[in-house]
Amino acid sequence: MLKLSLRWKLILVSVLVEVVMLSILVGNSLRFNERNLSQLTDMRAREMSHLLSTAIAPSLAQKDYGAIRDIFRTHERGVDYFLLFGQERQLILHSGWTKALPATSDALQLPVASDRQDVRVPIVSGGINHGELVFGLSTRFVLDAQKKLFEESVLISFFEVVLSTIFLFLLGLWLTRHLRQLEAAANAISAGEFETKVQYTGQDEIGVVGHALNVMSDQLANEIAALRHSEQQQRETANRLLAVFEAVPDYMTLSQFETGRILYANAGFERLTGHRKQDAIGKTSLELGIWSDPEQRKVWTNMIAEQGTVSDFQGTMQTKDGQFKSGLLSAAIVEVDGARHIVAICKDITDRLQAEAKVETARRDLQSVLDAASEISIIATNKEGLVTIFNRGAEKMLGYRTHESVGQLHATDFHDADEMEQRSRELSQKFGREISGIDIFSTIATKYGMETRNWIYITKYGKKIHVSLSVTALTNADQEITGYLGIARDITPQIEAREALNQLNSELESRVQQRTAELELANHELASTMGHLQMAQTELLRSEKLRALGDVVAVVAHELNTPIGNCLTVASTLLEKSREISSAFNDGSLKRSLLAAYLQDTEQGMGILLRGLNRSSELVISFKQVAADQVSDQRRPFDLRAVVQEVTSLLHPMLRKTPFVLHVDIPEKLKMDSFPGALEQIVTNLINNAVTHAFEGRSSGTMTIHAELIGTDKVKIIFSDDGIGIETAHMSRIFDPFYTTKMGRGGTGLGLNIVHNIVIKMLGGKLEVESLVGTGTRFIIYLPLTAPHTDTVPGDTNNALFTAR
Repeated sequence: MLKLSLRWKLILVSVLVEVVMLSILVGNSLRFNERNLSQLTDMRAREMSHLLSTAIAPSLAQKDYGAIRDIFRTHERGVDYFLLFGQERQLILHSGWTKALPATSDALQLPVASDRQDVRVPIVSGGINHGELVFGLSTRFVLDAQKKLFEESVLISFFEVVLSTIFLFLLGLWLTRHLRQLEAAANAISAGEFETKVQYTGQDEIGVVGHALNVMSDQLANEIAALRHSEQQQRETANRLLAVFEAVPDYMTLSQFETGRILYANAGFERLTGHRKQDAIGKTSLELGIWSDPEQRKVWTNMIAEQGTVSDFQGTMQTKDGQFKSGLLSAAIVEVDGARHIVAICKDITDRLQAEAKVETARRDLQSVLDAASEISIIATNKEGLVTIFNRGAEKMLGYRTHESVGQLHATDFHDADEMEQRSRELSQKFGREISGIDIFSTIATKYGMETRNWIYITKYGKKIHVSLSVTALTNADQEITGYLGIARDITPQIEAREALNQLNSELESRVQQRTAELELANHELASTMGHLQMAQTELLRSEKLRALGDVVAVVAHELNTPIGNCLTVASTLLEKSREISSAFNDGSLKRSLLAAYLQDTEQGMGILLRGLNRSSELVISFKQVAADQVSDQRRPFDLRAVVQEVTSLLHPMLRKTPFVLHVDIPEKLKMDSFPGALEQIVTNLINNAVTHAFEGRSSGTMTIHAELIGTDKVKIIFSDDGIGIETAHMSRIFDPFYTTKMGRGGTGLGLNIVHNIVIKMLGGKLEVESLVGTGTRFIIYLPLTAPHTDTVPGDTNNALFTAR
């Protein structure tokens, strides 16, 4: 067979492609021009039709046939023949027609001709049809143009093919000059001779290819060197990963899945077990005696066989010297060289478990503190409502012993079933979901931080007592709810006194109506009853004080628990660190870095201890001052801002669990000689009243305590809130005893009554209230800087408790 060179292959292919492309181009050009010529013919036919019809119409209307013949003579080169028909379609004039003449236009049969276009034109003038013109328009000029265009296109295409062939032949000669050199160089490079270079590297395409071969040769040489360097780096990376494996402080091993034999162990393995890793390799953990209970290893190996992984499995491990340690194991199956292996990491949690034990000890100590509040029932539960703390006051109130309650009783066990069922219906309707069990007590407390409400307790012996119960949600450091704290005080005397008062009022009304004549005797009985009511009033006020003190105890106990717990954890950690440093010092292995880390940890730990202890000290000091003021009822000089800040600081943790904010705006060095305990009761009652009533149904709110000096001997104190305000119908009765809009829902109706009596009777001041529904309420208190010297003491100021205003 004839073998063509690359040059001729290139020429033949290029010529073939060019011929095909030229054929397509010429064909498209001819079709395009033929379409244009056809359009030109149609355009000329329309122009001629318009011209003739316009020129003939007037002459035809006047029957001037000579003028019509003259018109056609002027166009005889473009018109082969014409036939003119009149209004009755009869033939009037004709010229150039070679066939038999038709009598009418309906009998006309137009012949078919390739060089002529037959046209029918109606003759219309002034809207009147005068006849019809039929003429043959010559199209020979179109055929001549098409023929000439085809001949010119073929001639141009022939010359273009010849010139292209000559150019491609010359180009092939030039291109093949260096192809053999490029071929030889490419073969050498493919054989691995990367030092081979192409000598011709000009600026043309061949030179670019030669330059590319040289660059490719250099790149291949560099890549081979890079691969060798990468292989070295991979070995170094493996060594670094091995170093990281060693740096893991916890027990870490790689063992065979089938046999359990250890293939590798890190330094953490040596520290935890006491076995050298060289001695452990090739043995199992059972052979080394690491697992004190072989059943534990069997359990986690079965788990990993079924699940492929195990996480945080707690077990007991035995060291080489016989010590027992608690470990937390995590392991997973990995494939190495096609075989299954187990990677195990074990963390020593012995110290953590010991710390948890110390926390439990601290909890028992806290129980002892809570037991000291023997007049108040303090009961804590977990999230499910199971009792976890049961103080001595709860024992005294309910009759159960602590060992009978903790872990045994549920919060619902000592509540009235009918009352819980009614409350369950109320809450379920309010929140649109079923609420039962512990949720009856915790739903509101969880949402608002605390709920205070009157409940009925059922004692161990079946006796019913009325209590005011404050439920608070307990949270951990992550603000997750861990349980609930309930502080209850017995308000049975208050309830009984209120019932007695209601009964007395009924009896008095009946006596006034029925026995007017016995007025003197009734007055005597009324005086006797008032004496009893005054005694009941004193007991009620004492209960209110205990309630306030109980709230403070709950807040302080909750707030002390966090810093004390943190201090215990830090102290136990520092003790363990000190033992490790002492042990390292004694055996001579103490390093400077270890000592520096210990000193840094000690400094940080001491900082945490100081902050926790300072916080605890501040709470205790504030608690002692507030408790002393409220219990002693003694007058003394004091700074108004300091006293208000002490009581608000104790209420701040309670407010922090609500969406409400308290601002204190009192100038410094505003000195008073008065009763600080009474003033603290005013502030406490106003804040509790605002939280309970002013922000009902609100998701946010602001309270403000403002004070300013009036003249030289008086101070003006304004307590304001932006709550829902007080309706006009209630304004005249807000200071009446036992008047509340939340009767049976935690309200006693005594808070504002006590505030009024303390301000007027004890402190010698004046109390005003301003309120606008939907905007808020302001309590304005005017007090003398020096309280009046009177025989009235805080306990006696309430003689006017039941005085109508």
